[in-house]
Amino acid sequence: MQKLLMVGWVACFLLALLTYPVVGILAGGAVEAYIIAAKDPSVISVDEEIFEAPKGVAKDSKAYRDAVMRVYGSQTDEPTKVVFVCKEKFLQPKLLPGLMLLPVDKQKGENPLQLKTVYFFAPKIMLGFSVAGFICTIAWIVMRRKSMPSPPAAPAAPAA
Repeated sequence: MQKLLMVGWVACFLLALLTYPVVGILAGGAVEAYIIAAKDPSVISVDEEIFEAPKGVAKDSKAYRDAVMRVYGSQTDEPTKVVFVCKEKFLQPKLLPGLMLLPVDKQKGENPLQLKTVYFFAPKIMLGFSVAGFICTIAWIVMRRKSMPSPPAAPAAPAA
């Protein structure tokens, strides 16, 4: 039991120390995209054909970007960094190739993991591993003291 507790506290503290490096690795692989409510593919193809750019705006303006997003789904103002999403799910519109869209159907339960969620839970995970490691350490110390042999009894004093 002592060895199991020792392995437990060492593993817990290692996992607590590795929490932020793992989050950093995940952040490096995050993709920034506009999350939009998906439209039916047949509707998208029709909307692409009849698309008219807003008059008097440049291709790099917010108005043009919003018009292109409305072709593929709902529009959003800010891109969001997501992790663990297949590259096939992302959409780069022909109308604006520099735009990265992530169509999501919430009714089907699609909800991509956002990087800000990972950042939110990282300190809580680190604290949880630290508390578990502390508890295992205390239990290990108590078990170790209980299993220590007691000191030998003092010899009896000789009778005079």
